[in-house]
Amino acid sequence: MVLAAFCRAHASRLLARLAALGRGPLPVPPEEINLDDDTVMELRREGAFARASAARYESTAELARQHADLSSAWVCELNRTEEQDRARELFALAEGAAQAAAEASLSSAAAAPADS
Repeated sequence: MVLAAFCRAHASRLLARLAALGRGPLPVPPEEINLDDDTVMELRREGAFARASAARYESTAELARQHADLSSAWVCELNRTEEQDRARELFALAEGAAQAAAEASLSSAAAAPADS
């Protein structure tokens, strides 16, 4: 509860700073965004890179533990979980965009014979 109040206060301060700079509140993106094939491919490539980074952080954390550097191991573990989360989110975005594109092509293909 305290954390939620802190977050609201922080967001309020950030919006006040934006307003002072003349930038106002940030725009809200639309619910559905159509991504082209290159963007979907880039999302997948970045997801694969995040997975590889997570694996490197895992091996670095293990090496830090072997050298009794627990502070570095902890930081590497935090970075590893962050990269794993990022990879999961990027792959989910790419999958959602690919499904939306497939559904759009199916609906346009189904509508095309009805028009003729």
